[in-house]
Amino acid sequence: MGRSKGAAARRRKVAVAGKAIAGPSIKADGPRRCPSLPPELLANIHDRLGFLDRIAFAAVFAASSFSDVFSPSAPWLLLPGRNDENPKTATLFSIADRRAATVRTPYPALRDHLVIGSSRGWLATADGRGQIYLVNPASGEQHALPHVATMGVFLRTPCQWFTVCVKRFMAARFGGGPPFKENAWGPEGHGARTVTADHMGVWFHRKVVLSVSPSRHGSYGTAMMILDSEFGAPAFATAEDAAWKLAPSRDGVEDAIYHDGQFYSVSYTGVVEAWQRVAESGTFTSTAVTPRLTIEEGGSPCHRKYLAVAPGGRLMVVLKYAQVIKDLHIQDRWTCSFKVHVLGDDGQWKETKDIGDVALFVGVNNSLCVPTRGHPEIKAGCIYFTNDELGVAKLCKTKDLSSWSNKSCNDEPINSDAQALGVYSLKDGTVKKMEALRQQYDMFSVPPVWITPSVP
Repeated sequence: MGRSKGAAARRRKVAVAGKAIAGPSIKADGPRRCPSLPPELLANIHDRLGFLDRIAFAAVFAASSFSDVFSPSAPWLLLPGRNDENPKTATLFSIADRRAATVRTPYPALRDHLVIGSSRGWLATADGRGQIYLVNPASGEQHALPHVATMGVFLRTPCQWFTVCVKRFMAARFGGGPPFKENAWGPEGHGARTVTADHMGVWFHRKVVLSVSPSRHGSYGTAMMILDSEFGAPAFATAEDAAWKLAPSRDGVEDAIYHDGQFYSVSYTGVVEAWQRVAESGTFTSTAVTPRLTIEEGGSPCHRKYLAVAPGGRLMVVLKYAQVIKDLHIQDRWTCSFKVHVLGDDGQWKETKDIGDVALFVGVNNSLCVPTRGHPEIKAGCIYFTNDELGVAKLCKTKDLSSWSNKSCNDEPINSDAQALGVYSLKDGTVKKMEALRQQYDMFSVPPVWITPSVP
């Protein structure tokens, strides 16, 4: 099989497991001719390649009709630079191959921005001015999403301050007008709240999910933004509208995915909803598609819910329970446990500790279920998790912790390496560090991100 001269000429040095090796530098410079080989053969070749060669292979041979052929079978981790030593680079780490590569962080989308989503190989990032970007770390390509001010609930003020008009927001959230009895901002939902744009990640937006990978012309299909728990409602933006539109959600959206042509979300009360766009108005509405999940609190409250899809198409909800316990030295130690619920053929939720030959990868940026066959380094029946506290991470990064006293909103220590990145076994209920990362990465200023790299 011939090798593209262009790809061979564009090679740079990357750091892999502490050693410098030659790695591919990918440039999205136009359509590539697709080889006259069947998709099955191309997929077989792709799966036999190593960590870095898969990206080079996809860069040379990928075409729009083969976009699904080269999808990695296991996610990678995007790790931020340590201690902000080099903001121009980040690290991609393969859990399946236990290898790392240093990649450049394109300006402006990946320079000191908070990652608020990982979808279809693209990252959604938020800057300190209320702007949200899409960036592909494999190719460097980036596009701008609509500004948060287009949501219609902000009163823009000078010096990068944003004021939320509570009355407008409550009307968009619950419909109708005052009085609004269900709110956390005082009598009848009147008044306003002001915050700097740099702290939007602390209290406003949490996650962005895409319906399709952005095209070369910047079209991203539809984007769904999940707002923080205090607001709870989602917002949607289409490439045609170029504005964020709030959607009503009385239960509040905690996590969301795009699956089988629709956005699905799980509410804070445990209801899974499917979202549809109303053609006449361009707004989005939801329909409950599952019964309410029974959430037993037990000894500690449910900390987070994640929505995922099993390889066979079944919906799964993962519940995370986090708590602080005393160790043998009477020191505070962070730990967590998980419960998995799978939607059965009868439309009812069933808790299970046996998820088969798959592993779950969860975090505030992304959640997915991946087969483990052919990947001995990925343990079946385990949940690989990353930190969820975007707000605490942002405050930690900016050293603005005066009001947090080194605690998160859930009273968890923010300096726990196990909290940042770990593996939970459903079989025996143990929490372990990721062995491949134990020596190299013991602390992160922002949460690591699960990503399945793709080439536009």
